Amino acid sequence: MHGNTSHLLMNMFALWMFGKILENIWGSKRFLTYYMLTGIGAALLHLLVSQFQIYALEDQMSTQQINIVIAEGYNYHQQQSYFRDLNLRKLQLLYYIPTVGASGAVFGILLAFGMLFPNTQLFLLFPPIPIKAKYFVIFYGLFELYLGIMNSPEDNVAHFAHLGGMLFGYLLLKYWQKNNTQFY
Repeated sequence: MHGNTSHLLMNMFALWMFGKILENIWGSKRFLTYYMLTGIGAALLHLLVSQFQIYALEDQMSTQQINIVIAEGYNYHQQQSYFRDLNLRKLQLLYYIPTVGASGAVFGILLAFGMLFPNTQLFLLFPPIPIKAKYFVIFYGLFELYLGIMNSPEDNVAHFAHLGGMLFGYLLLKYWQKNNTQFY
């Protein structure tokens, strides 16, 4: 399940490009464990941040406004219509837009690649420049943090899920590194 075909294709391309190398090094079992745990971590952070955003919005609104979003928001969403009031619209989107995809786990894979192969040169298409994996991962993570803080539910991207995949991936890699002399 993904938001659209291009989202699915980009995730699968990144998974193939970075994941195949990690799977060759770790083996299928460790790779699958890492992928699944970063996906679960991504979902947990996304849910935590979404709940925080919901509480923050509900604190700014009256009970009547919240009840309007609860009563009418789903029907509006089904008709691809949204409230004009910005806070009502944000709450409607937080309540009724489902989160789909595996981007959080893919970001975990990207982080692992950047940590294990930090000086590998990647060649970006836009802009067409070479960049070391460690810098690409850092810049991409900071960009996701910026977009997540800007807090626009209308962009329909779970930025904190991406960051959750990276965070849980980092913690898992550090745990493996601590408990094994050669964690990969």
